[in-house]
Amino acid sequence: MHAFRTEAGETVITLSLDMEPDWYAYSNVPGEMGKPTQLTGTTADGKDLTVVYPKGVRKPDTYDPSIMVNKYLSGTKLFIILPKGGTLPASLRLELLLCHPTKCVPVRRDLTFGEGIDTASLPPAEKQEWWPAYQTLASTTSDKASQTEALPPEEETFATWDFSPRYLQPGLEVTGLLSAVLMGLLAGLILNIMPCVLPVVSLKLSALLNSTAMESEEERIQAFREHNTFFALGILTFFLVLAVVLGATGQAWGALFQKQWLVLGVALVIMALSLSLFGLFHLPVIDLKFGNESRNPRVQAFFTGNLTTLLATPCSGPFLGGVLSWALVQGGAVIATVFISIGVGMASPYILLIVNPRLSRFLPKSGPWIEYVEKGIAFFLVGTAFYLAGIALGTGWIRVLAPLWALLLGGWLWLRMRSTGAALKWGIRMLSLLLLAGTIAWTTPQTVEGNNWETFEVAIFKEKLGKEKIFLDFTADWCPTCKALEATVLTPENIRRWKSKYGVTFIRVDLTERSMEGEGVLRALGSMSIPTAALFRPGEVHSPLVLRDLFTESQLESILKSWEK
Repeated sequence: MHAFRTEAGETVITLSLDMEPDWYAYSNVPGEMGKPTQLTGTTADGKDLTVVYPKGVRKPDTYDPSIMVNKYLSGTKLFIILPKGGTLPASLRLELLLCHPTKCVPVRRDLTFGEGIDTASLPPAEKQEWWPAYQTLASTTSDKASQTEALPPEEETFATWDFSPRYLQPGLEVTGLLSAVLMGLLAGLILNIMPCVLPVVSLKLSALLNSTAMESEEERIQAFREHNTFFALGILTFFLVLAVVLGATGQAWGALFQKQWLVLGVALVIMALSLSLFGLFHLPVIDLKFGNESRNPRVQAFFTGNLTTLLATPCSGPFLGGVLSWALVQGGAVIATVFISIGVGMASPYILLIVNPRLSRFLPKSGPWIEYVEKGIAFFLVGTAFYLAGIALGTGWIRVLAPLWALLLGGWLWLRMRSTGAALKWGIRMLSLLLLAGTIAWTTPQTVEGNNWETFEVAIFKEKLGKEKIFLDFTADWCPTCKALEATVLTPENIRRWKSKYGVTFIRVDLTERSMEGEGVLRALGSMSIPTAALFRPGEVHSPLVLRDLFTESQLESILKSWEK
């Protein structure tokens, strides 16, 4: 809690709701469900304090996504106004429902603030970054004394944006159906090497190596061609369904992973696939264990293609952002055509194998080494399932699941290498221990010196537009490409350096869950996928520079340097 003095002589106390990642509280006006956050208090001489509540972030409720609620996320500030003549210290009571995607905990805290504070020497409120938002909130009620009650519910309105975005590589922007189809083919091909598709590469490898176990060359070629045909059909079918869903709902690419139940469902499917590779059971439709002949090879290949496309949707590779932003605002026939072209691009390596199935002879023959490939694929799928579970249940679970994965892999290697030579055996054991220690260190939260990023709020963003240099970043926990950018380009060190050197304000729009306000800005910037970033210069409100998909540290540095000239 901190206190500030306004030019009008009022004392404003801010109370920040600092919560662990993935926790939230319902706002003072929660919406259709949820316990409202309430803050009451009195001064030392018994006068009631006036409280101004922010509206909160409008999002689907975690426990019933069909209901929209207002949430207070970590860092939300409540404003307490000390009445004229009131004296400190103030006694406060805070009541709220603290929620996580897996549980909710009622909280009541009695607080005391202001012992020994001289209100005349407090820092000015008008110079604080929250001042514009506070003024907007305070002006919503003409009678400030009534603000100790819940602010009246407002009709859901969303800000409108008038942007004419510029792009870093305008020559690569889609201008018509032909360019959309050609770039869609290329973007789909590139999707095969994006991190989201890597789990399915292991599934594909399993199926291809299974085909090499056949003795007859003719049988192997026929099975090889058949598998790739139905795998490609699975990709194309899912892309067509995706075109219908996104076109009808107006959602962005990857929005399916905003559904907690879907992420958990995919995690369970991938975990089941991995356990089947460990030989714990045989799946009725997709059984990847080497040496097992599937009863339904066509169905297995088709659904593996479906799973490939589903796992590809959180990723947005080069060229895809421009294709999607143009296509998703067109008619249904155009959307379907463009999505099919992306699907054909993604399926093109497998179509090549259909045309020339004799390429299968380059695959290695089965042997004792196949066990290690099989178990390697199994552990890779376990790691993927744990990662998805961490997204659905909260990043705190990764701190448990990542070391557990390292422990399982290390334990299997430890036991498997008991009969090998001493040097190899102890080398593997040391690597297993180092892997476990590394995952624990990687998942342990680091001490953060200040917050480099500001949370997106419409009122504050509008106030800063045209006055400050702004870097607006769209991200989500389910977007591996976003996380790759954060680890390589938008690192804490780089952000601190750019803030200090160029005076840039960094604002983050989190789309892990659906945000109508955030998605509205994304669409106004001409994008329908993430990662996307926009740079706003002072005095240029309507023409931001938009960076789609992937960009480098040197590109961003060059842009910021050019602003100094």
